[in-house]
Amino acid sequence: MRQLTGIFMGLLVATVMFAFTTKAVMAQEKAKAEKAKMAPAEEKMKAEMKKGGPTVKVLLENDRVTVSDVRFKPGDKAEMKERPDRVRYVIKGGELKRYYPDGKTEDVKLKAGEAVFMKKETGALENLGKTEVHWIAINLK
Repeated sequence: MRQLTGIFMGLLVATVMFAFTTKAVMAQEKAKAEKAKMAPAEEKMKAEMKKGGPTVKVLLENDRVTVSDVRFKPGDKAEMKERPDRVRYVIKGGELKRYYPDGKTEDVKLKAGEAVFMKKETGALENLGKTEVHWIAINLK
């Protein structure tokens, strides 16, 4: 009987330890998954900043929009990429040059206080001015 009690106690202890270990692992996996949800946009922005691109801080992201604070210092360049439909509210204006995939360019003048809706397009931007240009971008998904 003592032998059965010892085996039972051993199994009970092993089961409890397994349950706690599993719970801890599941909690770690859940935390990693939550971090991974937010990582793509933020990691992409950090990579862009390392290349001499604009400073972009994601303020809000969900399944419908990404709201970002965008700051272009003089000489900053944003990579050529496809950008979704979006709204831009300019906080501090300036002069930018837009580059298109076909080689065409366009000078863009932004004025503080203006709000503009822009359709999906592919392009790159560069701050040609002598001051920082600052806006809030609302990208639609």
